[in-house]
Amino acid sequence: MNNGTKVTLGIGAIGIVLGILVMVLGAGSIGDAGKWRPTDDIYLENSQGETVSFIHIQDGNGDSVAVFVSDEVRCDDFTLEVQGGEALWKAETCIDVEGRSLPYGHEDDPEGWLHLGMIDKLEDGVEYTITTSHDVVLVGWEDIEEVIGDFLGGLAAICGGPTFLCCGLLFLVIGGIMAVTSSGTKTQTQIEITPSVEVDSQNNELEDGYEKDEKKWYDEDSS
Repeated sequence: MNNGTKVTLGIGAIGIVLGILVMVLGAGSIGDAGKWRPTDDIYLENSQGETVSFIHIQDGNGDSVAVFVSDEVRCDDFTLEVQGGEALWKAETCIDVEGRSLPYGHEDDPEGWLHLGMIDKLEDGVEYTITTSHDVVLVGWEDIEEVIGDFLGGLAAICGGPTFLCCGLLFLVIGGIMAVTSSGTKTQTQIEITPSVEVDSQNNELEDGYEKDEKKWYDEDSS
């Protein structure tokens, strides 16, 4: 197996591992977002019919807070009054669902809770007073955005995971083909022997010289 085949197979294995890991992490993020409840990030609580004052802290909360109530509360029965600064109460539109008054978009609300609206235009360091008709939990909008971001990030990871898996499988297939092809090719070594003509010619020259010397010696003795 050559180096190119090993690299291709390695990339394929890494792609598959990354695909599985990304999908697992994405599913975990979506699961965490699905388990979120307003009580996990309480900014302020108020009991039914009571008035509570607070000084808004914008850092980590933003300039808005979301208002949540139990899903046993009818949307059209809920009221909220806010005083201080330029704060505004923006209630969700109530709709009738099988005889129940629910806020528009209630399908996306956490289990057991209803998001009934937002208190907007809150300023840092300003004191506000709210009065509610039912028990409420207020959550900073930045916390809501973080939960939404986790959900969307997990969804993107789950969608992107199969891409890594497909690429990894493709590289594994290509690497497998390369491995089979390279193993079926055998290197043949051919040795070519060239006759040593030069050596033979040198031997002939030596023999001719010896015969000449011998003849010369014989002629000198005869004379």
